[in-house]
Amino acid sequence: MSRKCAQFGLLMYMCICIFLLSSSCISSKSITYFNNLPDSIRTQLDTLQPPQPIIQVNDLLQIKIGGESEKTVEYINKHFIGDGGGGGLQTMVDLEGNIELPQIGKLKVSGLTKEAAKDSIKNAYKEYLVDPIVAIKFGDFRYTLLGEVSGQGNKTATAEKVSILEAIAQGGGLTQYAQFDKVKIFREVNGKREIIAVNLNDKNLLNSPNFYLHPNDVVYVQPKEVKQLTENFQRTLFYISGVTSILTIFLVLFKK
Repeated sequence: MSRKCAQFGLLMYMCICIFLLSSSCISSKSITYFNNLPDSIRTQLDTLQPPQPIIQVNDLLQIKIGGESEKTVEYINKHFIGDGGGGGLQTMVDLEGNIELPQIGKLKVSGLTKEAAKDSIKNAYKEYLVDPIVAIKFGDFRYTLLGEVSGQGNKTATAEKVSILEAIAQGGGLTQYAQFDKVKIFREVNGKREIIAVNLNDKNLLNSPNFYLHPNDVVYVQPKEVKQLTENFQRTLFYISGVTSILTIFLVLFKK
């Protein structure tokens, strides 16, 4: 009986080895960033402009207003100093797409670029300010990482442009089960949602507008099928180990 148990254990060991070897036979190209890049010392890439950020609901904006006109300076000192100093104002875009401005009230800015929002603020204050200078800065760049990334969750960056490589790096990189060629970006702009497929194996991404994320993007990295197989095998092995342990105890007691 003990000999049969030994044979069974040896068989299980061989099965585990075969499974591990087969699951590890993955082409290095499938887990390499931009595996079709040329081997030249230097490769010239196209000029790539980061996306023009569009103001959206829940965006945090930092607004500064200045100018050289005495009337403008007097107005700023009276109505803006208490909101952050030096003509500074920090405000969040509400669910209706508005911000709250001193003496003006609500002003709709969602769907606008920073330049368009500057013009809109200037027009709103034109009867109070003379030749004002308006500066708008987004708060932290926010995005989300999901799937086969070492550090999933909501992320923030202080920069106003973040590439998908920078985003993944901030999340600790991809796991061993990540499918480099099956990455999805979930994006919403002005209430319109879209899903963008990204291939991290392909050098063309370096010249693609999808190389840079948009604020509030969700990046999902799909797992390889081998992950599910591995998890199922580990679960099955756990049950088999339990049964084997019970049989071993039974044999020991029976032998006595």
